[in-house]
This record gives sequence, structure tokens and C-alpha cells, in this order.
Amino acid sequence: MFKCINRTAHITRYLKSTGNSICVNQGFRPVSSLPLRMTEPAVSRVVTAIIRSPEDKRDYRGLEFTNGLKAMLISDPTTDKSSAALDVHIGSLSDPENISGLAHFCEHMLFLGTEKYPKENEYSQFLSEHAGSSNAFTSGEHTNYYFDVSHEHLEGALDRFAQFFLCPLFDESCKDREVNAVDSEHEKNLMNDAWRLFQLEKATGNPNHPFSKFGTGCIQDIGYNCCILCVNHC
Repeated sequence: MFKCINRTAHITRYLKSTGNSICVNQGFRPVSSLPLRMTEPAVSRVVTAIIRSPEDKRDYRGLEFTNGLKAMLISDPTTDKSSAALDVHIGSLSDPENISGLAHFCEHMLFLGTEKYPKENEYSQFLSEHAGSSNAFTSGEHTNYYFDVSHEHLEGALDRFAQFFLCPLFDESCKDREVNAVDSEHEKNLMNDAWRLFQLEKATGNPNHPFSKFGTGCIQDIGYNCCILCVNHC
């Protein structure tokens, strides 16, 4: 299913098409995808005995690939759309000490064009034209990207989505705008009690632990240090 190159980040990916979904947990970075067949040499093990609730009427199948990748296929013919998500096992706890919010900033930048689809709004435009939507979030240990779209347009949406993680442009011309977007999210959170309590926990915790980092990021923390990421991306 995937040709892979070795990477340290762990990735989880979910794919749902016409009632079928796939969850992929891997320690490699996918660089291309092909239609999946259970008899492919890349599939080393198929698991059908998936533990689930007796009330869960969906069908499940687990897969293990020769490169260590694990997946779970889910068939649910009652769904009205197809969807996919990818969860990168890296979040704000991995931010450099001098650039708080870098993971959040990277989340924003991935939406802004890829080598295959360089048009900045290609992904969002494709989804909106086909009854779809998308979003993402950054937490301490994860960055999650997801979308939904009408069944017949999953392939096109997934191809655009996959390019985020294969060849993002990280266009420097978008840098300042996205730094401001991250800062706007921070400003919005300032008067939110849940966010204030969360930051209080961080501020009163062990200052030597990554949990104490300010994960959302703001313009003072990210600033123009992020141009290093954009300029040196390749």
C-alpha cells in the first residue's frame, strides 16, 4: 500500500470510503499510496478477531504490513460521507525551547499548498465543491488533520490531503499571515476559562518538564524565527 522512507515521527491515518474506513498506525512516512489488496506481499498479517462492543454493528479488519505499519479497516454502510484523518505523533511538547507554538504553526502551514497542488486553497476549494469540510488541531503529543467529503470524490480529496505529508511547500510568503493566525487563536483563548486553567496548570508545574511549555504560540514567541523553517524546509 505504501512505499516508505524511515522517519522517527509516528503517524496514524484513517480512511473511510463508501462505508469503509482504515486506521493506519506507522513509524514511517508514506510517500505514495496504491489501491490496497489483502493478498499483496506488503500485507504480512490479516486480523479478523477485533474486540468491539456487542452493540457495534460495523465490520472490522486489522492489517499488519511488512514495514511495521498496522491498520484497521472499518466497514459502515450507514455513513453518508467518506472521511479521512491523519494523526502525527508529534505536538507542542516537542516545540523548541525558543519557539513555543512551532507545532501549531506547522499545522497551519501544511494547508497552504504542496508541490503537486501549489494553489494555496486547492484542498479547501475541492472539499467545499463536493460537500466536504476539514480541520486540524495540535495537542501536546499529537497533531491531527481530518476531512470529510462525498463518497464519489474521496480519491481526489485523499490525494490532495496526502500531499500535506509528502511535499508541503512551506511558502515563506504565507509565513507572516499564519503567525498572525496563530496569534489570533491565542488572543481568542485569553478570556476562555478552560484555556486559562490549562495554562495555570502549566505555569505551576515542573518548569523542567515539557508540559510547562506554552503550546498554542503567539506572535511574540513564534515571531520571525519561523522563517528558518520556511527557508530551510528542503
